[in-house]
Amino acid sequence: MKFGDIKSLLDFGAFRPEPDDSSAPWSRRFPHQKSLLLNIGKTQTTWKTLGKGGKLLDGGIHKGEFKDAVEQCAADWRAATDDGWCAVSMNTRYVISLENNLSRKPGVEDLIRTNPRAAIGSRYERGKRYALTHNPESVASILLSCEEEQIRRIEGLMKEAGLEVGRVACGTYALLVRLLEETNPEKAVKVQKPEDTGRRAERLYLVCCEGSVCALLQAGDLWTELRSRSDLYTDGAVEPALDLLQPLTARLDAGAELLVVTDTDRSPIVDRLREQLPEVRIEDLSQPQHLWRVLAEL
Repeated sequence: MKFGDIKSLLDFGAFRPEPDDSSAPWSRRFPHQKSLLLNIGKTQTTWKTLGKGGKLLDGGIHKGEFKDAVEQCAADWRAATDDGWCAVSMNTRYVISLENNLSRKPGVEDLIRTNPRAAIGSRYERGKRYALTHNPESVASILLSCEEEQIRRIEGLMKEAGLEVGRVACGTYALLVRLLEETNPEKAVKVQKPEDTGRRAERLYLVCCEGSVCALLQAGDLWTELRSRSDLYTDGAVEPALDLLQPLTARLDAGAELLVVTDTDRSPIVDRLREQLPEVRIEDLSQPQHLWRVLAEL
C-alpha cells in the first residue's frame, strides 16, 4: 500500500466521495477545496466561488451570451478554483410540467438519469434530460426536461476552457423542490387518484430565478396546476411575470398562502403581489445568496 493511500485512510479522505460522484452533495465532494458555482441565463452569467467548508466567497456577473462569458472569464474562473471543478445551473431552454401517473418504482429518480424512457414512458422525448419529483399524497409529479444539446454545448465550452463540469442543474427547479421540502411536512406515501373537488387553492408556491418563473397551486395535499416560463421578465419589468400568475392568484381565497422564493433576497415581484393581493398571506422565504446556498447542497 502506498503512503498516499495510508494517509487518506488516516485523515478519512478515503471515505469522501470523488469529485465526479454525482450522487453526493456538492459541498461534500469538495470539503477542503475551492470550486465554482455558475448560473447561466439567456442574457447573463453569474458565478460564486464556494470555499473550504462550504463558505461562499467572491462572485461576479457577465452580461451577454454564455459563450462570450467563457471566453472572457475563463482565466478568472480557473483561478477561483483549486482543480477547475464547477457546478452549473442552467436557467434557459428548459420545461417544468405537472404530470400524472408516472412510474413510482423504487429508484425511478435515479433511473431517469440513465434510462429516461423506462422512467417516464410516453412523456419521453429524444434529446432531453430529465429530473422528477413526486407528490407522496397523490399521483401528480413535477417533471423537468432540458435540451441535451444545450447541456453538451455548455460542457464542451467549459472543457475547452480548462474547467470540469461536475453537475448540471436547473436553478428554478432546485429552488422549487427545496421550497416544497421545507414547507410540506413529511408524510407516508399514500397515492390518491386525481379528482376535481372544486376546492379553491389553499397555497401557491412561487419561484423566480434569473428572469424565470415557476408557480404551483396546492389544494390540501394535491398539486392542481403548474405554470412555468423561462426568460420571462427582468427586474425592471415584472409585468410579464404578473400576467403569467394572474390565473393562479385569482383562485386564492382570503387567508390562502402565497410562499415565494427568489434568487435574491429582495424582488420587486413580492411588493407588487402584496399590492394586488392584500387578503392573501404572502411570505417571502428568500434569503441572501439563496440560489448559491441551494446549489452548494445539491
